[in-house]
Amino acid sequence: MPEPRALNADECAPVMRAIAEPIRLRIISTLRHGPLAVFELTERLGIKQYQASRHLTALFELGVVTRARQGKRVIYGLSEAVRNEPDSAPSVDLGCCRFSVE
Repeated sequence: MPEPRALNADECAPVMRAIAEPIRLRIISTLRHGPLAVFELTERLGIKQYQASRHLTALFELGVVTRARQGKRVIYGLSEAVRNEPDSAPSVDLGCCRFSVE
């Protein structure tokens, strides 16, 4: 797995703003366990589809999550650069910060 590169302050600020949303933190925490389709995320998190899509798009644009189309479904997962090894502490490394998720 590639090591996340360190971000400077100008690169770090947008990432910090993006993850400041509680729903986005919940999405990151949920995706830490593996990729999911949008409808699976909405069911697990108890949010509307449009909310999930909006937050996932923001995280995708920053490179925090990946997306892949499987037929009509869109599957999201954590990008390889932010994932930790499965046996490591439950945290995500965004390049400018590492935070714990549960």
